[in-house]
Amino acid sequence: MRFPRRRTDLAAFLAVLVTGVVLILCGVKAETVSTVAIGLSTLYAAWQRQEGTPRAPDARDASGPRPPDSGDRRPPER
Repeated sequence: MRFPRRRTDLAAFLAVLVTGVVLILCGVKAETVSTVAIGLSTLYAAWQRQEGTPRAPDARDASGPRPPDSGDRRPPER
C-alpha cells in the first residue's frame, strides 16, 4: 500500500511550502528560507530511509564462517 506514504509525502511538502510562505511574509530573506527548506528536506529524506525496508546485505557483509585473515593478500604458492 503506497497511500500512507504518499499522504506523508504530501503532508511534508505542504508543511515546507507553508513554512516558506510564512517566513517570506514575516520578512525573512529568501536565502534563509531556501536554507531552511533544504535542511527540512534533508531531514525528511533521512527519516524516509530509516522507515524503509532494510537493504539486502552485500556478499561481503553476508554472515557465515569466514577464513581467518592472515593479512597476506598474495595467492598461496603451489
